[in-house]
Amino acid sequence: MSSQLVMSLVVGAFVGGAAAYLGSLMITRQMALVGDALGHVALPGMGLALHVNVDPSLGALVFLLVGILLLWKLEKRTPLSSETLVGILFVTSLALGFLIVPQPDLLESLIGDISKLTPGATILSAVVSVGVTVLVHRIYKGMMLLSISADLAAVEGIRERRYSLLYLLSIALIVSVGVKVTGSLLVGALVIIPPAVGKLVSADLKHYAVASIAAGVGSSLMGILIANATRFPPGPATILVSACLFLISMIVGARLRTRPAAAA
Repeated sequence: MSSQLVMSLVVGAFVGGAAAYLGSLMITRQMALVGDALGHVALPGMGLALHVNVDPSLGALVFLLVGILLLWKLEKRTPLSSETLVGILFVTSLALGFLIVPQPDLLESLIGDISKLTPGATILSAVVSVGVTVLVHRIYKGMMLLSISADLAAVEGIRERRYSLLYLLSIALIVSVGVKVTGSLLVGALVIIPPAVGKLVSADLKHYAVASIAAGVGSSLMGILIANATRFPPGPATILVSACLFLISMIVGARLRTRPAAAA
């Protein structure tokens, strides 16, 4: 096994697991498409980074941080929903990205190329993924309570604005490293499909998070290995593996839900 493949597998496992854990929170809050939209916000930053010969993930992170701070401010100053504001950022960033990203690098920016990882980028991606996992774990219960009742959360001392900012920050961080795996076009799938798999096969919240992480890590590893064997792009391969796991989970989940009825 080559060192490049090992680095790809390490990044895929860490990013896939962290993205799925975050995604389990996003799906519960019915904001799964926010991650997809913010992936496109990263595109102009990637383009600028390519022009000045720096890591595209760094440019993506800068634009994502600007995007989430703008979103966080606009949520307070306008009556528009988060989904509407994210949609506006999404289409504006996508148009700007197509103008900025150099044409030869456009496809790679859209679907990723994990085969070009450096040791430094591998370590950074792993560290960021662990950091996101820790951050999400700290705000998980509070965000769940906010989903149920903002008034009840306030009684418990949970500051909605602070938690919202930390939540958006975790999305920005995982998207900035996720673009290495799947590119800006497909990064949203990392936070949507594995948690959907976990939700279909889990009976409670604890198992839901664990199953989501397992699906995220497993689909990333299998997608990278399949891409290495077939020379398919790793990003689309990873997403297609996730989609296959989703179809399997639909069948398994349906059987699990009907088993008590059959036993009765």
